[in-house]
Amino acid sequence: MAALDDPADPRAVLGAVLNEFLPLDEQRRSALRVFVAYYVRSLTDPALAEVFLHASQPLEQLVAGLIRQAGAAPGVDPGREADLLVSGVTGLGMDVLHGRRTLADVRTTLDHHLDRILPAR
Repeated sequence: MAALDDPADPRAVLGAVLNEFLPLDEQRRSALRVFVAYYVRSLTDPALAEVFLHASQPLEQLVAGLIRQAGAAPGVDPGREADLLVSGVTGLGMDVLHGRRTLADVRTTLDHHLDRILPAR
């Protein structure tokens, strides 16, 4: 998954969006740590939980829309794939923070899933 080479290519945009959730630099590593800390706190704080549990899912909707634009493979449910990609990239990013996976491993995994849901053109 490379940098955004072609902003008119929905797959490239999708890859770039997902890449932004990975701890690629200190700012993103800190952002992921803060997200996780607030998420954990939201499990016991109902007011904070509302931030995570609201009905609107703009990121998942964006990712699902990009999957549709990129031409999802037959039988692929863009909404379900978006749910998995968004949650998966966050979890994989946490593995990078812990040193359990490398960024290269995570990018290979993301590319694998994008290849599965988006047929080659």
